[in-house]
Amino acid sequence: MLFYKRIVSLNPAAHGRLHIVPSDDVGYARVSNSVPLIGPEFGEAGKEYPIAFAKAGDGHFVPVAVLGLNDGENLFVNGAGRWAGHYIPAFVRRYPFVPAEQAEDKQLIVCFDDTSPRFNETAGEPLLVDGEPSAYLQQIIAFLREFHAESQRTAQFAATLHELDLLTERRADAVSPSGERYSLSGLWIVDEARFQKISRDALDSLFQTGALGLIYLHLASLSNFARLLERKAAASTEKPH
Repeated sequence: MLFYKRIVSLNPAAHGRLHIVPSDDVGYARVSNSVPLIGPEFGEAGKEYPIAFAKAGDGHFVPVAVLGLNDGENLFVNGAGRWAGHYIPAFVRRYPFVPAEQAEDKQLIVCFDDTSPRFNETAGEPLLVDGEPSAYLQQIIAFLREFHAESQRTAQFAATLHELDLLTERRADAVSPSGERYSLSGLWIVDEARFQKISRDALDSLFQTGALGLIYLHLASLSNFARLLERKAAASTEKPH
């Protein structure tokens, strides 16, 4: 999983003294040229980032914010490890925590990357107080629950697009003012020609579920590929030669 190196579940017996130091350092996202998005983010994320779809290993589609034009490149993490855009995707903000479902009862549990240097046993915010979630952890749990629920709804949205055969694979090719060529493959977008031909019943269903608005936000965001190229060109001129 992006960013995460070793995920463990939070256990009061093992992690009773664990603290976390809050930080706005997002250096862990430096080599991710895209991150998953959930539906409610499309409005804000689409103002800055192209929103495309990536095909996961299991064949499912996931909406992503495209953050770089090369593999291992994130143009929105600066040299100091701070986010250089206005909107930070929730997938980035949730790190080092991640929600998971228990196999037997589907109950949500809190997991985290225990390799994160933000964790220690003395400084920062305690995760547990007398074995119970601290006020800080309660906020994290609320965030993870909402993220998990919206992730499931977003997965259904992407599945619907696939079922309607609206997604088509595209390669983003670009040339910078200096003549550098960039090519980003593995991106899927809504095919506008197919979208215009869907049945009235399908269109009504997309409207009723809120998917129609997400489609329009996705399509509008594709113009941000030009901004991404501008950011890439600016980053290239800033590098020492």
